Amino acid sequence: MTSVGIIGSGISGAQLALRLQQLGIAATVYSTQDIDQLKSGRPRNFPARFAPTQERERRLGVSAWDFPDAQVHHWSLTMHTDGPALAFPARLAPPSSVVDFRLYLPHLLGEFVARGGTLDVGEPAVEDIARRHDLTVVANGSRSLRELFPPMPERSPHTTPQRILCSGLYFGIDEAVPHSLDIHFLPGIGEILRLPFFSPAGRADVLAFEAVPGSPLESVSHLDADVDPGAFHRAVLDLVATYAPSLRERIDTGDFALISPGEVAQGGITPVVRRGWARLADGRCALAIGDAWITNDPLTAQGANLGSHTAFALAELISTARGPYDEEFCRSASAALWEHARHVVEWSNAFLDAPAPHVTALFAQAAADRRVADAFVSGFHDPVAMWRTLSSEEGVASFVAACRSGTPAEPSPVGPHPTGPRQG
Repeated sequence: MTSVGIIGSGISGAQLALRLQQLGIAATVYSTQDIDQLKSGRPRNFPARFAPTQERERRLGVSAWDFPDAQVHHWSLTMHTDGPALAFPARLAPPSSVVDFRLYLPHLLGEFVARGGTLDVGEPAVEDIARRHDLTVVANGSRSLRELFPPMPERSPHTTPQRILCSGLYFGIDEAVPHSLDIHFLPGIGEILRLPFFSPAGRADVLAFEAVPGSPLESVSHLDADVDPGAFHRAVLDLVATYAPSLRERIDTGDFALISPGEVAQGGITPVVRRGWARLADGRCALAIGDAWITNDPLTAQGANLGSHTAFALAELISTARGPYDEEFCRSASAALWEHARHVVEWSNAFLDAPAPHVTALFAQAAADRRVADAFVSGFHDPVAMWRTLSSEEGVASFVAACRSGTPAEPSPVGPHPTGPRQG
């Protein structure tokens, strides 16, 4: 019987284990934390899971958050310019799901174990794990495991963080529209985001600064919220008042605070694509997915969704394999997974640079026509199709025309290196 060892208990590892379990393939998840430990600690990210990921969760039988306080139904986007800001509301259909991974991951792994799966807690060497299984999959992005999979410069245009992040979970922020997300794009400075989030303390709000390195937004990323909470909160409010005043108007100064000490994540993330497989010392091979393979900046909220997609796609490749799970399998599987992932990587990287003129024009069209706005925002469910739209002036023109005619746009094909919103 085929046996797969999965190193990592994030969304990629958990969904891969559950899907293999459904397909009748034995899987063991190796995690540095047990289920109770996954429920604790600081937040590491604030993922939004779009409709395809939620559908995969329903197929796995682990969908547990289909209620308004864990959903985003509307977006409000503002692109600040030298002239009047381009701003528009839009409906996200279906809604995204926003659940703290300290709730999400224990639920998925608890279901995996309850259905007979094995969760091995500890830090065995990858070589030891590989000897126990027909295939080893690394879905853990820790430094020691990442070293197995070197960066691929041809797929990784950045070698340093493109944003310095400061994201926290807060009380005291009102919504202009219930169950909505706000994004303020500040060219040359960064982005300010607010989104509802279902946390261990219940309904709260994420307030996130994505600072272009060296810009004024970066300052809060270097403040210690635990040492002087009052000074930290004042600095956050000052930045919001300066760069997103409409959002500041909805914050109650008396109630505004992190939901508890430590509920903030700070630092920089370098977007990178690593080689998707590694040959171990004894000749066996390991396959990388999730954070061990690809790290995207969180701005487009695609990390968890790409991890889910990759987990399901890899499970199908494993279940239909006709030969051994050797280097040839790992090479071909990684190449197959890249055919989807490359568009998500290009889409995510494009948002880190100044928007091209045709993208700014799309924002203007969305501000003038709700049909365009709704279609653009709902396109975040399908980043591959939306990258085909945004990667060229012709794609945007076709998209806008289709929105106005009521006919779904047929994205134009994308080659290996499309001309996208990135400039320079």
